Amino acid sequence: MTITISGVDEQNGLALYGGDVSVYLSVLNAYVSYTPAIIDKLRNVSAETLPAYIFAIHTLKGTCASIGAEEARKTAIEMESIAKAGDLARLQAENDAFLKRMDTLVANIKSWLKQHDTCLESLINSP
Repeated sequence: MTITISGVDEQNGLALYGGDVSVYLSVLNAYVSYTPAIIDKLRNVSAETLPAYIFAIHTLKGTCASIGAEEARKTAIEMESIAKAGDLARLQAENDAFLKRMDTLVANIKSWLKQHDTCLESLINSP
């Protein structure tokens, strides 16, 4: 099975799990299940929500790394640095575009998983 998802380096993602496709697919499923809630915590950033933003962006950075989404991970690192520096104006200016890219990444993964649902079911459930 070839995994091709825009925004994801599938070979690097698979390598994290020793090439075990069923484990990687489980991680992708978990990513699309839990990441939207993390992304929602990054919306409407303000001085009051900055500490929660820093925590959520750090979490998102790790989840992106766990699937091989290197560009998203790098951008999350940049956003985390901006937040930690307390540059609220820059963070607010760049956040919407970042969130749109993250929403697109989640949608790309969901779409691929949905298109390959029958194949995945048999692969994940095989001994």
